[in-house]
Amino acid sequence: MTLYIATHKPYIMPEDSDYQPIFVGAAQHDSVPDGYQSDAVGQNISTKNPNFNELTAIYWIRHNTDTPIVGLLHYRRYLGKKKGHNLSAILTESQTQELLKKADIILPQKRNYYIENQRDHYLHAHTAEPYN
Repeated sequence: MTLYIATHKPYIMPEDSDYQPIFVGAAQHDSVPDGYQSDAVGQNISTKNPNFNELTAIYWIRHNTDTPIVGLLHYRRYLGKKKGHNLSAILTESQTQELLKKADIILPQKRNYYIENQRDHYLHAHTAEPYN
């Protein structure tokens, strides 16, 4: 099992061996931090990261690994049993394996967003020019 952590910059990462940072958009950078997997090696779409975001990591994982169980997390958003950003509270490999005995996929708890539609959601986070 490998739980990939999509990141575009160096950041504090979990020390558990089942977590593997993957440096997305690596094709646009001069180097990849030590210990991080580059999404610009093997079969990849790293150059498309400015438009595709974490999809470049998903593509890389799909085409370059044969690990039977994979996960993808954002570098500041982990799965855990407690709220907050404390790395000591994230799921361990054994906790993840236990959850996977009950379900095929692990998702975060549902959050309530109060944005009325997809257009408003996009415009809330981006400029209007590409949308219009």
